[in-house]
Amino acid sequence: MKQLTSENKVIWILGKIGQFILLNFLVLLGCIPIVTIGASVTAGMYCMSKMRDPESMIITTEYFHAFAVNFKKSTMVWLLLLVVTFIGAGDLFYALRVARGGNLFFFLFALVLLFVVISVGFWVFLLIGRYENSVQEHLKNALLLAFGRLPRTILMWLIWGLPVAVVVLYPIWMVALGWLFITVGVAVLLWLSWMVQRGAVTEKEDSEDYETEE
Repeated sequence: MKQLTSENKVIWILGKIGQFILLNFLVLLGCIPIVTIGASVTAGMYCMSKMRDPESMIITTEYFHAFAVNFKKSTMVWLLLLVVTFIGAGDLFYALRVARGGNLFFFLFALVLLFVVISVGFWVFLLIGRYENSVQEHLKNALLLAFGRLPRTILMWLIWGLPVAVVVLYPIWMVALGWLFITVGVAVLLWLSWMVQRGAVTEKEDSEDYETEE
């Protein structure tokens, strides 16, 4: 039986850091073409959900396998969410900058639409990576999880929204912390997302109301 020593702990921690750095690089690399962001995030979430001991998986193999297997569905979902996001952003711009005196209907519609589409985006790529299902069912289940587990969804907004808010409000911080984002930032966000989501996903797996394609 392998004894847990201080040296083993240090090796384990270094191995975990190495996994995070490598996964961060792969996800960022996969996002460069823009159109492949969905597939890259899906592969990243899949690897994070499978990551346990540093010796238990080969990150590059798992990442590229998940990227290839889920490419079509992830890309379709990503492009759909992107189009709907642009529609919501366009309505918001119209309400705030174009309509005279503002337009309450377009403003509220845009806020609701953006909240829904981004909330679904938080869940759907994890589902695509873990389950075999149609795009429609993945979107449906992501919507159910987004609002059925609303506190977790709100927490996801905080996890992903806080870095964006910091960059927008204090852009000078990007100079100091940009290296951290490029090194491990995305992997840390994916890890925090998995920590929030895994309980809800496990509950959903054990319940009868999780619909999968026969």
